[in-house]
Amino acid sequence: MPGKEASILIVGAGPTGLTAALELARRGAHPRVIDKKDGPTPLSKAVGISSHSLDVLEASGVSSKLLAEGLKVRHAHFHAGTRELVTIDFSLLPHRYNFLLSLPQRDTERIMAETVATFGVDVEWRTELAGLTQQADKVEVRTRRDGEEEQSHSFDIVFGADGAESLVRKSSSIEFEGYTHRRRWSITDAEIASWPYEVDAAQAFLHRDGDVGFIIPIGGNRFRAVSNTPDALAHVPGNYSVSQLLRTDHFHIPAKQASRYQTARVFLGGDAAHAHSPLGARGMNLGIEDAACFARRFNDGTLAGYTDERRPVGGRWIDLSERILSTAQSTNSFVQTCRNFVMLTIGSFPILQKPPARARSRIEGIDFKRATARS
Repeated sequence: MPGKEASILIVGAGPTGLTAALELARRGAHPRVIDKKDGPTPLSKAVGISSHSLDVLEASGVSSKLLAEGLKVRHAHFHAGTRELVTIDFSLLPHRYNFLLSLPQRDTERIMAETVATFGVDVEWRTELAGLTQQADKVEVRTRRDGEEEQSHSFDIVFGADGAESLVRKSSSIEFEGYTHRRRWSITDAEIASWPYEVDAAQAFLHRDGDVGFIIPIGGNRFRAVSNTPDALAHVPGNYSVSQLLRTDHFHIPAKQASRYQTARVFLGGDAAHAHSPLGARGMNLGIEDAACFARRFNDGTLAGYTDERRPVGGRWIDLSERILSTAQSTNSFVQTCRNFVMLTIGSFPILQKPPARARSRIEGIDFKRATARS
């Protein structure tokens, strides 16, 4: 495997690619970063930043900037129709960042791109991958800038953070195994006046017919709503008024994972490696963790173990997100009764909220006791 002076190309400048660039740059490497977009995404996209991601991004100086602009969500309320079942208190997390930080992805990417520039790494926008070929001792890469193909370049390592339709993955003949759910989901960002619930908290509404609605504040009087119905806000009950629709879209939920996260000199992270339900706010955060692992292993000279470390984590989260999704939108009365009873019990005894938090940390591979000691 190439040494610390290896030339590295990062394809994709979303949170995953930018984390890889940040973590490499602060250790003295100088990767090239390309992205076909004009700049950081203008969309809110992923909004939930986990405590572990804040740990990861702390050393580069990004976390303090995210905290300065983001909203600390300390509670999540779960309802069966209009009846509240449980309030999850994130302050019970055994972590100094005992909250979910809500910040639109456009701001996360902007902060990351600005910070990585201070390490001397500038993102090459409007530059996309045209193709790559692995040789015995290098990767031959063709790029296209502003629609015009450039000459080929050689790199020792390529890190693909170019999304679920990853050209890096496809060019490396790595299978993307799994399926996509048929049910069509909707997403809406809106300004809402006279919000009838706790302002800085997430809300989840589960209905007998299997319809679900989730909503999270994203700053000011703006909210993100997601539902397995055509209208994301239709299943968020209450007396409130939408003063402005900022964005609406529809999507299908995938449950897919790359058969491996690396070949000899090509590595995958984020949606290029795994894609799953947005329930649980794990997609972006898993990508950040992938990228940090890649950078750490590059620095340590242990890249050969990257797939063995990260693919099981991605697989566990896909399995868990599928179980959460199935339980949330179940129409089976027995499943609903058991689900609601468990939530009511957890709500009655807050001490029961601690084991799920610790279980989540194990799935993520987090050791809270050592979190503050990470470099």
